[in-house]
Amino acid sequence: MTDSEKHNRNAAVCIGDFHSSKELLAGICGKLMDADINIHVFNGFTCDYNGGPHDVGQTSIFGLPNYEMLDILIVAPFFLSSSDEIIDKVINRALSANIPVISVGMPHEGCYCVMSDYTEQTEYICDHFIKHHHCKKINFISGTKGQPVAELRLEGYRRSLEKNGIPFDISRVYYGDFWQIPTEKAIDKMLSDAELPEAIVCANDTMALAAISRLSQHGYEVPRDVLVSGMDGIDEAEDYVTTAHLLGKDTGELTASVAVKILNGEKVEKTVIVPPLIRFGYSCGCSPDSMNISIEKRHRLYEEVFNSRKHSQMALRLNQEITNSSTLKETMDAISAIAGRIWADHLWVCLCDDFLSGISTEDITDAEEVLAESDRGLHRGCYSDRMYCAVTLHDKQYGEPCVFDTKQMLPDFYLSADKAKCILYSPLHFKDICVGYLAFDFFPWSSLLFLLNIVTMGIATALESIKRQSELYAYAKKIGELYITDPLTGLYNRRGFFRLYNELKESSRQSRMVISMDLDNLKQINDNYGHSEGDNAITVTSDTLKRVFSDGQICARFGGDEFVVLGDCPDDELMYRYAERLREGLNEYNVSSGKPYNVHLSLGCCLIPADADKPIDQYIIAADAKMYIDKETHKRRRARSAGPTDGVK
Repeated sequence: MTDSEKHNRNAAVCIGDFHSSKELLAGICGKLMDADINIHVFNGFTCDYNGGPHDVGQTSIFGLPNYEMLDILIVAPFFLSSSDEIIDKVINRALSANIPVISVGMPHEGCYCVMSDYTEQTEYICDHFIKHHHCKKINFISGTKGQPVAELRLEGYRRSLEKNGIPFDISRVYYGDFWQIPTEKAIDKMLSDAELPEAIVCANDTMALAAISRLSQHGYEVPRDVLVSGMDGIDEAEDYVTTAHLLGKDTGELTASVAVKILNGEKVEKTVIVPPLIRFGYSCGCSPDSMNISIEKRHRLYEEVFNSRKHSQMALRLNQEITNSSTLKETMDAISAIAGRIWADHLWVCLCDDFLSGISTEDITDAEEVLAESDRGLHRGCYSDRMYCAVTLHDKQYGEPCVFDTKQMLPDFYLSADKAKCILYSPLHFKDICVGYLAFDFFPWSSLLFLLNIVTMGIATALESIKRQSELYAYAKKIGELYITDPLTGLYNRRGFFRLYNELKESSRQSRMVISMDLDNLKQINDNYGHSEGDNAITVTSDTLKRVFSDGQICARFGGDEFVVLGDCPDDELMYRYAERLREGLNEYNVSSGKPYNVHLSLGCCLIPADADKPIDQYIIAADAKMYIDKETHKRRRARSAGPTDGVK
């Protein structure tokens, strides 16, 4: 038996306009939970999509669902995205995994569809104006021209007029693009074109409310001077605008019922039509008392306002605390301290596992490469293969951080889903850079949800700030290293040698040795075999120094062929033993290298007494003097043995 067979089934819902779709979600989630089906809602925060970096970051959450672990996908394209490309991408990911998909409100190839008959419902409202209110002059404000839902609603208006013997006049059709400002312009044009009509049918409630407001600014009162209707049944229109309630709780419950039948293997029609639900409001004069808010509605509105204030204060407090955080731990502690009290019994803060891993500077050799490194490891429009769960909350009990495969979506996915029942996933991102996601148990009818965007963006901003601080620290550290180290050998340069000496000179009261070295015949090696071989000789020397002086001594390359070592040393005997080990190390290389040249050092040693009060420079000069004597000795010896081929084997 697989893990999935031991637990409840799991449904995914992808949504963009969370606020407008909350009634639909309430119906879907309530009915599915009654059937012991867990719900995973992937929230993109908005359905407006322009393709900018912020939009890419928001919609990255739609790439998170792993349909090998989910049983069905429910989408409402109208609430998902204004981009057909995003809608198609979300749906096709599930279809390609052979997962059934239910499209709510709009048909889509390969999907089951639960939708209203937009034409019929618009026709029903127009019939009401004509038959009940005896209107003959009816204007129509459509949505975006050519958009499928807008065209279906326009067809309903046309059909009602023709059925009731009223000629269809295209001059009475205006376009408000489903939004406020275009609708206001449409009203202005309507009033300048001709006399005020008897009624205005709007293709959605947002345009109806905008039309009523604009008419009022022109001195016309609804419904006294003109009747107005909308469609969709949004909260703002409740009891005021005559509307067709389309994608509300009833539709959500019907959608969930269809999902349960599909998952149970029952036969389901590919298209299920939602029965029409027309709510007559004050805007057509059919509910004259609707302006008087009921006691029940007053109580609900007061409760929403009270909860919004309470949650706003807590959300602001959280944002302030995470903004003041300077480390990942401080940020996660702030979230942990407040999140459970605000909304969640179960919560997961999941970050890309390499989000704060720092930048790799091993191969960087200059400041430009450090700056170029800043863009590495960033996940644009997608998540890393593994996630770091920085905060885990189960039944209000905090667990240990952990790392898990992103395709699992949550640590211990099936158990977590069974406990939480309904989980909302919201993206944490900075522009198009995916930081991770926030997941927690929720109820779509909660008055807190509209604050979610503020909270998640605050968390993402704080995390991005911490990442930048971490990167800047790494840059500063690396640039500091570049300032005091030799790029070819990795040894300290002259600047680094003296800086480190000044930092350490008071830390030891022992005598010290200073060894000054020159790489013999570097110029001849460069001239005869090329600078790459010269670099090899330098590197061999530095590597040998690192092996011999590995007990905390300071090894530095002062110039092209100049090296200096400084370290604690009790006596001359040990100092000369170090020098001999250095020569032996180079001799071993020369025997086995196969190079046409030998690598030799001339060196001079000087012991610095424990109570010395002279500057370090004087002891280096003394060691240099001995090194030059050694160099002259080597020259004479090589001249006698090598003749004109000095520098070669």
